[in-house]
Amino acid sequence: MDKTRKSGYNVLESTNTRVPMTIRNQVPMSANKLPHGAFQWTLSFNLDQLQADHFLVEGLELPSNLRYAVKKRQIEFLCGRLCAKACMENLGYEAPPLIPTGEDRAPIWPAELVGSISHTDRLATAVVGRATQIESIGIDIERVIAEATPQLIKHICCDLDELEGVRDAQKISREEALTLIFSGKESLYKAIYPQLRRFYGFQAARVKAFGSNRLKIMLVTDLSDNFEEGTSWDLQSRMPSADLIETMVLKPRL
Repeated sequence: MDKTRKSGYNVLESTNTRVPMTIRNQVPMSANKLPHGAFQWTLSFNLDQLQADHFLVEGLELPSNLRYAVKKRQIEFLCGRLCAKACMENLGYEAPPLIPTGEDRAPIWPAELVGSISHTDRLATAVVGRATQIESIGIDIERVIAEATPQLIKHICCDLDELEGVRDAQKISREEALTLIFSGKESLYKAIYPQLRRFYGFQAARVKAFGSNRLKIMLVTDLSDNFEEGTSWDLQSRMPSADLIETMVLKPRL
């Protein structure tokens, strides 16, 4: 992974803007038009400058389970939902529907859409597309792991070869490689969970690098009739900043 590049994605168009709408004037947002008609919006924010009621003008409110949560959790949630709303606007929604949260904490998308949301304490992103064009999508942002301890490696990786293969091919540190693998497996989980509807462990999938510019993630065990051992997805990655890694899994509908 080339750390000098802001994006390793197959981006069709990219813009940076401050959208002229109240809360959106306070936070820099960027948009990517992705293949298969999907859109990604990313928002950079400062927790000290935002309050939950700033989002009311966008029609975005906190769900009941977050009304008494710490401010950090509230703002991250609302920033993620604002990114999702911006994606839906790009898809032609004049009044995008709210995206509720299920009991499993996963976003509940309208039947005609597929999407995914992720955030850290200063960056939020969402990617949304039409279900007629995209079968599944998952995105994840992670802060680079401080230390690749043996315990973390054992928890996240199938074996040491998985870690070393990604590190050597991408020419990145062990910590960055471990974070990329972790994030990639989180992205896959988000992509297939709406169909699978159950939890599975990190050792169910393996990330493999093919040179410095291509990654794949593959199941190494059967999860269901639709997700059998050997099923694979392209895995895209980028570093939005020196201490963050973002990954995405997008499977187009055939």
